[in-house]
This record gives sequence, C-alpha cells and structure tokens, in this order.
Amino acid sequence: MTTAVQDKIERQIALKAAPERVWRALTDIREFAQWFGVTIRSGDFKPGARVECTSVLDDCAGELFFFDIVRMEAPHTLVWRWHPGFKDPAMDYSQEPMTEVTFRLEAAEGGTRLTIVESGFDKIRPERRMKVFGENSHGWDEQIKFIQKHVER
Repeated sequence: MTTAVQDKIERQIALKAAPERVWRALTDIREFAQWFGVTIRSGDFKPGARVECTSVLDDCAGELFFFDIVRMEAPHTLVWRWHPGFKDPAMDYSQEPMTEVTFRLEAAEGGTRLTIVESGFDKIRPERRMKVFGENSHGWDEQIKFIQKHVER
C-alpha cells in the first residue's frame, strides 16, 4: 500500500521476519547502516541522540546528513526528525523545519507489518516542498525494498 498526500508519505510492507528482527535492523547502528546505505559518522540509536551519516547510495553518494532520535519504544516504534531531500551545500538548513519519520512495527501472520510515515512537509518552504517530497517519496520506495531484503535473507 502506498499513500502520498502533500504533507505525508506513507509506506507499508509485510515482512517475513519477527518484529524483534525488524527492530534490530532499524535500531542496531551497524545493521541500519547496511540496509539504509550509509556510513555512520557519529551517534547511536537512543532518544535524544543525533546520528550523523554519509550516504553510499549511487544517487546521493557522499551526501552528509543527520537525524535526531525522538522516541524509541521497543520493539514497535522508532521516531526521528531530519531535513528531507537532497542537500544544497549553499543552503543553511538550521532554520528550516524538520520532517518526522515514524517506523511502526506490528506482529502479523508470518512476520511483521512495517509502516513508515514521514510527515511535516507542509512546514517546508513552498519553493522547496514539492522537490523534497518527490525525492523522499522515491527514497522510501527504495528503502522499504532494502529493509525487506535485509531482514528476509
């Protein structure tokens, strides 16, 4: 199921893996780096922490970004905030609102239902909003395949 409205991107997938396995893929820094396609520069998954990364994916290799861990409720909810989309090195993002990404895990027959919701695009400047919405929509399409491959192998 795929839902896209101007403020929110939502992706959902049934994974053939136990919730605990999916939770580990989301919150173990080494596993996360593998499937998300990043190298971790600093940080760890704990509420209040900032995780700094460098992308190793083809379309954005070398891009530096960070996300702030807001909430973790094992093994069913992980929430972070970040600046969406590809970064323009000439832009100061310190005053731009962040979007919020929520991962929800539910036990389901045969494994786990994972729902990823990124919201808050309506707070992004209009001239940037549609661009980053499109970039992140495509990104979540890819990331949901990556985590599936990672946890089901």
